Amino acid sequence: MHRTRLSVGSVLALTVSAGIASAGPPLFSNTLGTPGFSGSYVASFAVHDDGSGEALYATGQFTATGAAGTTNLARWNGAAWEGVGGGLPGQYSNALTTYQGDLIAGGYFDSAGGVPGTAKLARWDGTQWNSMDAQSDSFLNSIWDLTVWDDGNGEKLYIAGNYLDLGGVGGPDHLASWDGSTYAPLGAPIGGAVPLIVLDIQVADLGDGEKLYAGGRFLNIDGIPANNIAVWDGSSWSAMGSGVTRPSGISQVLTMTVFDDGSGDALYVGGRFETAGGVPASRIAKWDGSSWSAVGAGFNSDVQELTVFDDGSGPALYASGNFEAANGGIDHIAKWNGSSWEQVGSGANANVFGAIVYDAGEGPALHFAGSFTQAGGLATNRVVSLLAQGDPGCNAADNSEPFGVLDLSDVQGFVAAFIGQQAPADIAPPAGVWDLADVQAFVAAFTAGCP
Repeated sequence: MHRTRLSVGSVLALTVSAGIASAGPPLFSNTLGTPGFSGSYVASFAVHDDGSGEALYATGQFTATGAAGTTNLARWNGAAWEGVGGGLPGQYSNALTTYQGDLIAGGYFDSAGGVPGTAKLARWDGTQWNSMDAQSDSFLNSIWDLTVWDDGNGEKLYIAGNYLDLGGVGGPDHLASWDGSTYAPLGAPIGGAVPLIVLDIQVADLGDGEKLYAGGRFLNIDGIPANNIAVWDGSSWSAMGSGVTRPSGISQVLTMTVFDDGSGDALYVGGRFETAGGVPASRIAKWDGSSWSAVGAGFNSDVQELTVFDDGSGPALYASGNFEAANGGIDHIAKWNGSSWEQVGSGANANVFGAIVYDAGEGPALHFAGSFTQAGGLATNRVVSLLAQGDPGCNAADNSEPFGVLDLSDVQGFVAAFIGQQAPADIAPPAGVWDLADVQAFVAAFTAGCP
């Protein structure tokens, strides 16, 4: 296991004084990514209890290094990734959730563990895979997102994708609910002269009760004009202003989450677009329930995931995706500081597709999934963890095991990193410069000690 603390230009030198507490430089861990995964990418995570205890699950297009027979699905057992019921052989898997006590998997796989009738959509009961009678063997069908919601008539599983006739001829397409036995449509289907797909669904209460939000690529839903995003109240669809668009090329919504920036809960939407409700908004926008607004300058490429995480300095909105540092951008991982987006550590060296907040053994952490092999200054295979921090003085000075103890090894670690101009010693701005400010910050932190 390795951890590193990194500074970026917007991070101030660590200050330790009575009555002041703020998170130090980002603290990354590659425990889950060493050896991690081989293959193309990890797409997303879920937390599920199969009866043997709560665990973190990962899915995508991969094999887990060291876990024989693992394809596109793995479970973290506290020490390593392990297989789950023979995996999901096929092209890829996109989404996981828990419904009626089972783990539900959706994607573009041929079967779940070789069980008949489990193509694209299947349920794991902790012992074996079971068919959901999706009848979705067609190569045209794929599942992209899953969520569970009670619209007042009982809890159901909601399924998004680009499928047709889910559950058999005449079944719903692109967006459906499932009550454990029957698939049902949500009004009339999506439409428009674009490659139709629902990519993300999110339950949110923006002050007028819980509703289901759907985003993807479409121009109308249930006959109502709705550019790539709409809201379902349990009985009918409504547009969200003029939706999200861009002047040319395909627009799409890829991710949504709820976040309170101090003005109340709002829905934050990321993807590939340049306007939201007619307002310039580059790949990310905020919907407050009645109107759209931009969220800073946005990004130069797709936002794949939005997540809320408290790194020790309070809840904050994190964005991850395809965006890069080229042309003055940010490398794949960013944090909203209330007025602008800032890179988190050194970011990642390739796309980040998913994220989840969960304590996998190192305390509360934001785990990122993608196609990267380096993130946060660490070599890490397609998974990396951003750890929540306690006292900033401890975090900056405590650079070697045993963590939580400040001793000679921490001093030696800092000196070696400083001489070698390595990231762990760069704890004061300017980033990438190892100078007296870093030494002073380290000494102050070490003197303050751990609580």
